[in-house]
Amino acid sequence: MPAGFSSIAGGFQGMTASQQARQSRRVTWGVIAGLTLLHLAVAGGAGLSVDEAHYALYGLYLDWSYFDHPPMVGWLQALVLPFAQSDFALRLLPITLSAVACLVLYQLTRELFPEQSPWLGLIAVVLFQAGIIIQLLALAMVPDGPLLLFGLLAVRYLRRAFCHNRLADWLLSGLFLGLAGLSKYTAITLVAGALLILVAGNGWRRLGSPGLWLAFGIGFLLILPVLWWNHLHDWISINYQLQHGTKGGQWNIQRFLVSQAGQLLAYAPALYLFGWIALFQGMREWRHPGVRDTLCFSLPVLLLFGWNGGFHSTLPHWTALGWAIASPLAARWIVQHWRLRSVRVTVGFSAVYSSLLILLVYSQLMVPWIPFQAGEHPMRDLYGWEQAARRAEKLRRQLPDTPGRPPQLFVENWTFASRIAWYARPAPVQVLDRRFDQFDLWFGSPQKGAHGILVSPSYYRGKPGSRYFSTCKELEPLPVLLNGKPAVIFRYFACEGFRRGG
Repeated sequence: MPAGFSSIAGGFQGMTASQQARQSRRVTWGVIAGLTLLHLAVAGGAGLSVDEAHYALYGLYLDWSYFDHPPMVGWLQALVLPFAQSDFALRLLPITLSAVACLVLYQLTRELFPEQSPWLGLIAVVLFQAGIIIQLLALAMVPDGPLLLFGLLAVRYLRRAFCHNRLADWLLSGLFLGLAGLSKYTAITLVAGALLILVAGNGWRRLGSPGLWLAFGIGFLLILPVLWWNHLHDWISINYQLQHGTKGGQWNIQRFLVSQAGQLLAYAPALYLFGWIALFQGMREWRHPGVRDTLCFSLPVLLLFGWNGGFHSTLPHWTALGWAIASPLAARWIVQHWRLRSVRVTVGFSAVYSSLLILLVYSQLMVPWIPFQAGEHPMRDLYGWEQAARRAEKLRRQLPDTPGRPPQLFVENWTFASRIAWYARPAPVQVLDRRFDQFDLWFGSPQKGAHGILVSPSYYRGKPGSRYFSTCKELEPLPVLLNGKPAVIFRYFACEGFRRGG
């Protein structure tokens, strides 16, 4: 460890290498335990987000795959639902996945750079976990949670397999590749990384290894449910993902810069800035096995969504796997350049920025203490949906049945549908917009002449229902208060005579 950076290891400098390794593991375990306790403290503070409720419904309506993602997130939620269905319970699995992924990242760092200080693993974990987006992923059961864990495990065992050609490593590589593929389509970049290692690492000799083909065979068998479901549904999921990243039309530098700015703010600035520097400079060290493998597995993700950011502004969490894999190399670069004042200042700023942002967001999730004007609370979308859904279902049941056409619950788009459908379960919720999505598969599309209750939050732009129904009568609204002020008002309409609009 370079002089000047030794303060991170503090009083452990007098220990032997094996003693420092043991101590670094203990401290890393302590950091992970502390983060886990923090996540548990925050987990019950707010209602489910758009995506959380959507994927909770995956677990309620089990299938081989779904419109927008593979099935892993739903299968995992289905393990929890028979025992508990509270918001807190649904966040226990993502908290667990995050903790285990941290342990795997620590071990992967040690294996990538065994010649470095054993404290490098701890630094990589802290650097990655300092991003606010990573903290939020630890609370929300979304596809990126299992992808991070299984993706890191796949990288770890693929490296071992390429290096030692042991059958057990090949088998585990195939298992974790398949599980990553069942988690999110982004897992295809892991296959690209393995192919890059074959080229960059002179691994062509492994093409004759039965273990290599067995690994990819196991991975392929595991993703067969996704392929079969898509075959039965005209490949709608594959087509949706292929079009999703380029729907912005021509590549645009402004969109690209906005996407990159989102990455900078969502992750620790030190990870983003020094991570890219380390990756570019690492190309000159590609003969180092750890550097080469980091480049091969992280760049496909980062470059894919970086380039696509010029077509359509990408969401920050889409690159989480890439930054997880790159964090050991970024940590190594920071340690090697710690003597530079600019590096120390940037790391210090990054630490303060991340700490304050995480503290602010988590405190707001636990107790919304910052006052905002009525209807302007930045977290308003997390509150009131359970009450809104229960009232909507009560109003629906009060409507008279039409022969062959029972009254329905309606919303304008899928983001509203996820919360209303989850909290009003098992009542079906139909989406009014023209976009075909998972809710059309679950509950069908609205039919001509349909009637029922339309639910709309006050921040929805436009006149609810006017484009879709012959008549809509507004009912008594439901205000949701935070700090004594309405953060959002849910509006209800008894609507008749559906006609396709929008």
